[in-house]
Amino acid sequence: MAGHQRPLFVLYGASMTQFSFELGGWGAALADLYQRKADILLRGFMGWNTRRALELMQEMFPKNLPTQPSLVVVFFGANDAAVPLKHFSEAGQAVPLEEFKENLKKIALYLKSLSDKTRVILTTAPPIHEEMRDKHCRRIMGERAVGKLDRTNENARKYAAACREAAGETGVGVVDLWTSIQQSSPNWGPECLTDGMHLSAGGSKIMFNELCRVIKEADWVPSLHHERCQSAAVSSCLPGT
Repeated sequence: MAGHQRPLFVLYGASMTQFSFELGGWGAALADLYQRKADILLRGFMGWNTRRALELMQEMFPKNLPTQPSLVVVFFGANDAAVPLKHFSEAGQAVPLEEFKENLKKIALYLKSLSDKTRVILTTAPPIHEEMRDKHCRRIMGERAVGKLDRTNENARKYAAACREAAGETGVGVVDLWTSIQQSSPNWGPECLTDGMHLSAGGSKIMFNELCRVIKEADWVPSLHHERCQSAAVSSCLPGT
């Protein structure tokens, strides 16, 4: 007899998803927590924004697959919220605020349509520590970066609010990483970010904890909380069983 089929979790996002399986990353921690209880599939693409993610939804998540995800964690926004400065590579990544919100809503609704058991969690981008980000830009761009920031925390705030609104309007979960990181410590920048934007091990820990909290508090049936997921039998992992 075949064993219990494990749920499939897909992590869909940009660089902070791509890097999430590095040592200390939130994706690696999630895979460790759900070992033998869920399969964690990484779909992280550095540099992507919601416009690109929406364009490739049918390729990333075909509707004709026999098994659809139980959970998709959508983590975009840091690139969408880029300040479109001349000479910066991020100039082509910026997406207007209203389009960003509509893209997230379309992504969430598409994912919900995959099956009646597919759950979705949207994640806001983290805050921007502008002093750290300025140092990073100067290190990369030299004198061209003086007085110019490719990301600002005010912009990050607006896009985080749009993400929360998109989640509320589509009935999906949300991890408010922008707020959680800033509430974690007065020294949240150096403790949680590597370059004023990307997550360090400290920031990944907050992401992991908040994601687990949202999963635990969701009223999904069946629950996807790790304590309530059935551990897969060995036979379900072997061919021909």
